[in-house]
Amino acid sequence: MAKRKLNVVIGKYDPRGSKVSKMTGLKSYLFIMQYAKDEANGLDVQLRGRYINIYYKGGNLLKLSGKQTCEFEKNYFYLPEKGGLRMTDVGRLCHSDYITKAEESKFLSNKSKNELSSLRKVAFDIKKNLTDKNNDIINRLKSGNSFESTAKVIEEMKKTMDDWKKRLADNDIRDSEVGERTVQHYISLQNKQFDDKTDFLVLDLEYAISTNAPYAKEIEREKQPRIDILAIEKATGQVYVMELKYGMKSVDGEASAKKHYDDYLATVGDDSKWKSFIEDVKILLQAKKNLLIVDEIVDKEVNIADKKPIFAFIMKKEQEADEMDFAEHLVNNHLSHIKTIYLPVEKDYDNPSSDGHKLTKSYMK
Repeated sequence: MAKRKLNVVIGKYDPRGSKVSKMTGLKSYLFIMQYAKDEANGLDVQLRGRYINIYYKGGNLLKLSGKQTCEFEKNYFYLPEKGGLRMTDVGRLCHSDYITKAEESKFLSNKSKNELSSLRKVAFDIKKNLTDKNNDIINRLKSGNSFESTAKVIEEMKKTMDDWKKRLADNDIRDSEVGERTVQHYISLQNKQFDDKTDFLVLDLEYAISTNAPYAKEIEREKQPRIDILAIEKATGQVYVMELKYGMKSVDGEASAKKHYDDYLATVGDDSKWKSFIEDVKILLQAKKNLLIVDEIVDKEVNIADKKPIFAFIMKKEQEADEMDFAEHLVNNHLSHIKTIYLPVEKDYDNPSSDGHKLTKSYMK
């Protein structure tokens, strides 16, 4: 597929996707994209400024930048014991002023200088071991010369990340409960293909509005909103700005429905600003086409409509009562006219159902 040139006029900000169109120098890049496009593999690829992030179960698996740079978090190789050294403590001990830094840690603050000295040697050994493992897996991924060899390394990376998360949860270092970021990941993952079960294509997650964008808020410019989910209606090309809520716990305070809708009206929903935003959305889609992030059928069939984006909520229900409670919340905030997609309760997030995160008109009320 021939690549099309992006005709972008850059002002004081870079539209998302405008600076990464040449990121194809990585030897295994095509194999990575081939693997990531298969929904069954659980990866979601998104553009982030001048780099590409590949997400797995709501977390960062890989970061690709420049022509050859590929990054995997080396800390995923570290499986801390309960009550032992955590990576933050390893970092403090490897610091040049490690004795002073030890005062910032509950674990290290009560240790003597001799104990800290011994632990520091352990920390440097840990750091070297993690760096060696990380360099090895990155080099094997970058040098992948077939889909099979590349897929094997990515599967190893996924297992490393799974093992790390499990150890943190087992040792009460990190909460194992599903959060909004994981829900967001699965929504994106299950709405990036053309099939008869989805009505929307998820184009982007966490779209940050630049303070210098022509559609930025004019008041409190330093506090520009992020768009949780940027989607395109497949049948019409209509752009949707979607705000995700995972259960009623995510509705109050700063996360209120009214706050998000007011931000929309002040930015991409403003009658004098939305056209500039739509042009940036087109740039983003074109970049994803050029980088082979979206399928060829998307390249052929998606055309973004020159219409003001529509604001909508997504309520991923934790319990059935959430639908009635959120509808009441919208009425109380004079937002009953805003459409909401109510996604069903998910019982097994380790094996999310094929329909539990599909964005369909049948779920919209």
